[in-house]
Amino acid sequence: MKKVSVVVPIYNEGSNVSKLIDILLETDDIYEVIFSDASDDGDAKKIIEANGFSYIKSPKGRSFQMNEGFKQSSGDIVFFLHCDSKIEKNCISSIIKASENGVNFGCLTIAFDDTRLLMKICGFMSNFRVNHRKIAFGDQGMFFSRELFTKLNGFAEIPIMEDYDISIRAKKFEAVTKLDDRIITSSRKYYKGYGRFNYGKLSFIGILLNMWDMQVYQHKFRAGSSLEDINRMYYKK
Repeated sequence: MKKVSVVVPIYNEGSNVSKLIDILLETDDIYEVIFSDASDDGDAKKIIEANGFSYIKSPKGRSFQMNEGFKQSSGDIVFFLHCDSKIEKNCISSIIKASENGVNFGCLTIAFDDTRLLMKICGFMSNFRVNHRKIAFGDQGMFFSRELFTKLNGFAEIPIMEDYDISIRAKKFEAVTKLDDRIITSSRKYYKGYGRFNYGKLSFIGILLNMWDMQVYQHKFRAGSSLEDINRMYYKK
């Protein structure tokens, strides 16, 4: 049976680390878990290692952290998981089965932890993008065979949109396959519309602005705009 390494980039995640560890301990067929930390959270290190998982330090930046986690991994398949996501018990088993059936690049079916209608639409549109444009984002739980990820030279070490970039580059070898297994992803990035407005928890305006902004960022990326400019727009610096 193929082995799956789970790589989790973290940065000041607080209680999310403990919550994810609880989920991973109940998940079948995990070979190893590597938390790649860009912060100085001593508590995270203690709880990660106390549960038998690996903890490594990395330069800040999700692409750097995931690449460093990959370098430290030894599985046949590497599954990149965000710390604020939840996976199902049989998720890893499904990834192994897909890999044994020839899938080298895949992701999961996304749903958000807020179940209001507009967030369900966001989830639908994300899954539609994977099915029809063959573009996966990091919050959809991307996984790669070691061979393909090595061939791609990993994630481009850029400040933003490393997931979009690798999806495009991977298409030259193999389009992404979406599994039916669900990944429940946090809605926290929708709460304030990336700083434009603040109407409290998960504002309607924030959701709409986020959906619009994601299309703008993708267009700018394809048009060759400066990644530093896109990064400033994203974080409203």
